This record gives sequence, structure tokens and C-alpha cells, in this order.
Amino acid sequence: MGLTAVQKILAAHTERSRPVPGELVWARVDWACIDDVQWPIFKRAFADLGGTIFDRSRVIAIADHYLPPSTVDQAETVNELRAFAREQAIPHAFFVEGVKHQVFIEEGLLQPGQLLVATDSHTPTAGAAGAIGIAVGPTEVAAAFVNGTVWLRVPQTIRIVLPGTLPPMVFAKDIALHILGREGTRFGNYRVLDFEGTALESIGLAGRMTLANMGTEMGAKATMVAPETGMVSDPDAAFEREIVVDVGQLTPLVAAPHRPSNVDDVHRFADVRVDQAFIGSCANATYDDLDVAARVLRGRRIAPTVQMIVTPASMAAYRRALHDGVIDTLLAAGALVTGPGCGACAGLHMGVLGPGEVRISSQNRNFIGRGGHRDAAIYLASPATVAASALTGRITDPREVGFA
Repeated sequence: MGLTAVQKILAAHTERSRPVPGELVWARVDWACIDDVQWPIFKRAFADLGGTIFDRSRVIAIADHYLPPSTVDQAETVNELRAFAREQAIPHAFFVEGVKHQVFIEEGLLQPGQLLVATDSHTPTAGAAGAIGIAVGPTEVAAAFVNGTVWLRVPQTIRIVLPGTLPPMVFAKDIALHILGREGTRFGNYRVLDFEGTALESIGLAGRMTLANMGTEMGAKATMVAPETGMVSDPDAAFEREIVVDVGQLTPLVAAPHRPSNVDDVHRFADVRVDQAFIGSCANATYDDLDVAARVLRGRRIAPTVQMIVTPASMAAYRRALHDGVIDTLLAAGALVTGPGCGACAGLHMGVLGPGEVRISSQNRNFIGRGGHRDAAIYLASPATVAASALTGRITDPREVGFA
């Protein structure tokens, strides 16, 4: 019998030639990452463990949630992390580049078959690069910094097959929302979600990153989005179960508050007015996502009742969008474009919601209080649906407005 992708990767990083789902293993990491949010806990654990990095070329320090700092406490945290990176001579330290998940891939750090551990729940985004990315706590990352290893329980794998071709104005985010609406937010708990199928051929790297990222909302320990090269699951591997989604039958979808799985057709929300439209987060703010929004908005104006905020996921995406005129199109439509980071998505800064406000968003989570005030509401959708809704002031099917 063949092996799943995660079994192959763990076999290459452990002493086990055929890791068995359920068994505990010590795995060698290719990358370990600490971020600004988890720095205060990490620094104490790192010191307690001896304060010596196993290999400076294989660790990462990044500030993305507090980029740029909006409080004195945030500034102190970022400055401490920056000083740590400088004192430890860490070559891969990022303080202006943007959200870690995009940066890891755009900087060419993550390679197919590698194992990453990081202090961020959306670390499974690494699956878009054919790598296994696992979110662990700051103490576990501190141990990985010191020892270069992490202990894991070998996960089962759920195979998700995506045959067909996406219809017009339907995107990878709609695939993810369909799966969440159908299967819920816990079906992937401590499992690897292995995406494959003809639909992946047309969604590009940006779409693969969206699927991998939204796997976190499905409970996944990690994801694998059928890389073109590198380790893939064998056809005869033992999958726990298989889910098939004919993407050709999908329509634009929306997840209503306060669960990513509270999904229905976009038309069901046509009467919902929106105060804020947000294109951002590690789920849908790559260059391709910004371009989709700009194509909807080109030559048009955002409704006067709507504040539209666009936060590129990375400085690389920002620079490309600036060069290609995408940023100009967004600005001309009335959008506010910020620097890259996690701020508005997490409800930290650069777009916090007040009481009673409604946001239509390309982010990945719509929990109570996620974007700011606990009495605000977040609806999740693709960048095209967000842009279309910004034009009308209510949740709108992007097929109604189309590309300009």
C-alpha cells in the first residue's frame, strides 16, 4: 500500500520509514518561526531551554500582526523581537514584508517536502507550496529553535477531490466555503486535508494558498494542495475518507456570522447592508486577489455608505499591484489601501469595527469580536463578492456587476 504525502514527509524527517497514523514521532524541522504576538511567551521558554539556536539559517523571526505597531506595548514587543533577531544573527528576519504565510512562499523559503512549525494558526498555508506547515505553541517553537525537532502524532489524511472547472466569478474561496458549509469546522481536527483534482490546474498559486489557509477553519493540522513537484500522496494510499466537490456546480457563497461554516448562496444575503468592505488577511490578499477586486471596481465608485479597506498580504504583492496599476484602480474607486499585515483581520488596527457595524470580508474568520467590537458582524466571501458589495452597499452577487 502507498503512502500519503504527510507520511512521506514525516518519513524523511524521522527515523521511521513508514510512519503510522496515530503514533508519536520526533521530527526534524526545516523551519521554525516565531512571530510578534507570541514573542513574550517564546522569549521566556527560549531562555529556560538554554537560549542557543540549533541552526540560525533555519529559523525565522517575523512581525506581521503588529505591523506597524499601534500601541506602546506593541512597539515594545516588535522592538524586542527585532533586537533578538539582530543579537542572534538570524538571516531570515522580516519586519516590513507582511504576513508570514505569504512571505514564506514569496521569498522562496518553503520548498516541497519540507516541515515548518510556527506560532500561527494558519501555518497550514504551507501546503500550497507542497510543504507541511503545523501550528504549535510558542514553547514548542522555542524548543524547535533550540533542538531542531518537534514531537507530533502522525495524522490521518482526508482526501478532497475537486473535479471540474470553476464557473465565472466563482473562486477558490467559494470552494472552501462550500466545504465548510457541508462538513463543518471540525471534520479536519488533527488531520491533513489533501486537495487534488482538475480544478487546481486553473486556480493558480493564489487559489491554492486560499484553500490551504482555509483548511485551518476546517480544523486541519496541515494541508497539502497537490503540488506540481515534490511529494504527493500515492493513488493507493490509505485515506481516512474522501470528499468530492464538483466545482463546476458551485456559485458565489457567503459565510454569515459568527461561524465560517454558516454558509449559504450569496443571494440569501441580498438585503444585508454593509458598512465596511475588507480585502485582506492571509486567506485572500495576494496580488491575484487584489487584481480581482480591481477588475470589479475599475471605472466605478464605491457606495458612499461603505468604507473599503484593502490590505495587501505582503510588500511583494503591494509593489506588484502598484507597478501594474491595480493600486491606482482601487484608490480611484474610493478604497483605502494600507500597508501589509494582519491588523484589520484580527481586529487590532487599520480597520477595527465598531458596535453594530457590518463587514463583508475576504478574511478567513468571522468569530464574535474578531474584527473589533463583539456586537459587530463579519460576512466572509471571495474578493469579487466583497468588491461587488462595496459598489452597492449591500451583499451582492459579483455576477450581477461583473468585471468592468
